[in-house]
Amino acid sequence: MRRPHLLGAALLAASCAISCLGSTGGELVEFDAYAAGPEGLESGEAYQFENQLGYAVTLTKATLHIGAVYLNKSVPTSTSQDTSCYLPGVYSAEVTKGFDVDVLDPELQAFPVRGVSTTDHASTAEVWLTGGAIDAETDPTKIAVVAGVASRDGVQFPFEGTVTINKNRITIQPDPALPGAKPICKQRIVTPIDVNIDATEGGALIVRVDPADWFQNVDFAVLEQVDTSPILYRFRDDSEDQPSRNLFSGIRANAGVYRLTFEDNPSQ
Repeated sequence: MRRPHLLGAALLAASCAISCLGSTGGELVEFDAYAAGPEGLESGEAYQFENQLGYAVTLTKATLHIGAVYLNKSVPTSTSQDTSCYLPGVYSAEVTKGFDVDVLDPELQAFPVRGVSTTDHASTAEVWLTGGAIDAETDPTKIAVVAGVASRDGVQFPFEGTVTINKNRITIQPDPALPGAKPICKQRIVTPIDVNIDATEGGALIVRVDPADWFQNVDFAVLEQVDTSPILYRFRDDSEDQPSRNLFSGIRANAGVYRLTFEDNPSQ
């Protein structure tokens, strides 16, 4: 499979997936797919950590909408993603329908569809953060929803926020000769994520998401205060201030946030 094809407002259809995957020559297998928060958390409990700016963060809500997951046989060069929305090389596995994941819950949460793969070794992955067509100009899907409290030097910053990748993320291209150089789909695809995966029939792909890394460079002191009784700060759903811009960058980080593994007999 060379790369996913977009069909109207939907992600790659299962029928196309099977035929495309077969083009690599590897044997086709099906597998279950799950997503979860980091191992070691307690279900129903807040996630406490300290970010790189010295804030102690207690995260009480964190959800992420994963639209799809793709695995690729190739490791791209540093310049290969200048304009394309997809990794170069050969796609070897896919899970084409996503859902909202509670990334404060370490228990495995099942994707609504099974995945399809060849038996080819996968070296990189893509996580798609979309609720519809990857290149749609409009997508109101709530990709991430967060809430909690951050504190530093005795000052507390109760916060909340919702992240979409809609018209608010479209980058204006200053060079009219390159109208498609920064397509919206590049904002919705987290890639390349390093993996080391050999899919097998009946196994399971597991995507773990660590939301602590979303906040590592967030300066909560410059968040917009939206209420005083009680005090509440809110992330903007754009990149106009430091906290909102760095939260969005953290969600899209291709290292540290996403860990993809394949297990023969995953514990649920």
